[in-house]
Amino acid sequence: MDLEQLMKIEIVVAGSKRAQQTRDVPSFVSVVTAAEIREHGYRTLGDVLRTLPGFYVSNDRNYSYIGVRGFSRPGDWNSRILLLLNGLRTNESVYDLAYVGEEFSVDVDLIDRVEVIRGPSSALYGSNAFFAVINVVTRSGSSLAGTELSTSAASFGTYSGRASYGHTFANDLDLLASATYSDGKGRDLYYSEFDAPLTNNGVASGVDREIFHKLLVTASKGDFSLQANTVSREKGLPTGSFATIFNDKRTRTTDELSLASVSFNHAFSDGASFSTRLHTGRYAYDGEYAYYPNLPPNKDLVVGEWVGLDVDAARKLGSRQFLTFGAEFRDNFRQFMKNFDPEPYVVYSEMRNKSTHEGVFAQDEIKLADPLMLYAGARLDHYEGFGFATSPRLALIYTPTPTTTLKVLAGRAFRAPNEYEQHFENFQYKANPSLKPEHIETFEVIAQHFIGGVVQVSASAFTNRLTDLMNQHLDPADGLYVFENLGEIHSRGLELGLGVNRGHGIAGQFSYSFQRTDDLATDTELTNSPGHLVQAELRSPILGSGVIAGLDAQYMSARRTLAGNAAGSHVLTNFSLFAPQRLGRFDLSATLYNIFGSLYGDPVNDGLAQDTIQQDGRSFRVRSTFHY
Repeated sequence: MDLEQLMKIEIVVAGSKRAQQTRDVPSFVSVVTAAEIREHGYRTLGDVLRTLPGFYVSNDRNYSYIGVRGFSRPGDWNSRILLLLNGLRTNESVYDLAYVGEEFSVDVDLIDRVEVIRGPSSALYGSNAFFAVINVVTRSGSSLAGTELSTSAASFGTYSGRASYGHTFANDLDLLASATYSDGKGRDLYYSEFDAPLTNNGVASGVDREIFHKLLVTASKGDFSLQANTVSREKGLPTGSFATIFNDKRTRTTDELSLASVSFNHAFSDGASFSTRLHTGRYAYDGEYAYYPNLPPNKDLVVGEWVGLDVDAARKLGSRQFLTFGAEFRDNFRQFMKNFDPEPYVVYSEMRNKSTHEGVFAQDEIKLADPLMLYAGARLDHYEGFGFATSPRLALIYTPTPTTTLKVLAGRAFRAPNEYEQHFENFQYKANPSLKPEHIETFEVIAQHFIGGVVQVSASAFTNRLTDLMNQHLDPADGLYVFENLGEIHSRGLELGLGVNRGHGIAGQFSYSFQRTDDLATDTELTNSPGHLVQAELRSPILGSGVIAGLDAQYMSARRTLAGNAAGSHVLTNFSLFAPQRLGRFDLSATLYNIFGSLYGDPVNDGLAQDTIQQDGRSFRVRSTFHY
């Protein structure tokens, strides 16, 4: 493809709630396509994100956590990232969590592209759009044009299957329906903290199991569209977390998330547009924690249910302005948390709450001159419990030539305290309904340049200031954990990127990220905050074979743990082979992960006896997809 084609292909919606080329978005943007996901053998959304500048992933053998530009507090459930599915918010209403592991809402094989908008975007989206907005766009029915049956086998006794159907009918109805199931036995794991005869000499055997199923249905006709999806995942906990009995198969968590929406989108002949979405969701968590060998496990139950309405509109004002504005309403009509022992029946906590949230926003794009564009936006949100929050942002985008873009960005975002942080309490934790929102103020300069239609270079320098950070700590007065607005964080960094696309399927990327993030309250570098990240990937056809080889590698420098120790630096290297249309109907792939068997651990929260949790060594996956 020539330069103009390359620049046009990178279109995103999440940057300003409408389709734009990435160079016109007031942010540093990354796009990962379906071809990249398929040819590199990515298994989860976390696998996709860890390849991007400034992003990294941690795992505690239960959930995956995304770090952005040096910030990833162990156990924060990704609540400082807004995760969208086709523009619909997926962060639920109790923990504000965003799934990025196998518990993510849809099978990665159904992703058309992943749009990543760095920096605060509360001026458009409100809470959780703190460090980044991630919009996952799924494939249409027409892209399948029939039936797909996919099966895979992987290390640690993991088997999965997917059945999908997509079609565009004569009446212009586009339909996609898909179901995925997976069952994995997991690894036997050794933890020195439990190395004693009464705790199986530190070996967790047969307790790392993971089972999940996912359903997705999308339909569209004209201006109307429908989307419904559900995911349920059960995960065994092999780490002896929260002082449970080590190596007890009864300790496990089950997460369920269901979302549904109906949308209307209409574009007028004069360039104006109007869209509205009615949506609902349900989140359920069922945790079982074995504390006594002869009694049923302690139960942790959480249910969040909500309904919402979003309205967006846009129109031109003269020849030099484009105004986007909208409003949102969300009714969290059920926010339920309960912790109890079934036998003998003892209730430690039970909360039944509800809340509402409203927000309005506007953004004006003003062409100051032919190569210079000003973005000015602001949003006002209202939450039950603490009142109003405002989020402004400004951006200048200068494009002196079709191949060069300079961006200067400034903004302020917030994250509202969630239901868990405000109201959860039991024999180990206490509530704090007086929590305030935390805020981030950011300034960023971005430069991007195309060379010859083949090479793109980019650089981004940023500084962030976080205030009123919500930290969980042990109150010495009563020995209970509580969330309080205690933290202030300063960070600054630099991200450099190089992308090459020589055509004919040969493409590669390289990036280097440097940052320093300090906790001013303790005058130390933040935990789980790598100072250096290097990411590289390469894809190329193998001459004459029709097979595509993909190689990706990520280097992460050492990270400080909660105990003040260091999780050492490491390099992950993955290699994949993808053979499309074998025998005319089969796609075959094989991927080897961590091919050099790098040994490393991720820092974890203080609910575990371990300071770091060791991650998987060398593993593999083979997959076949039948098209009919």
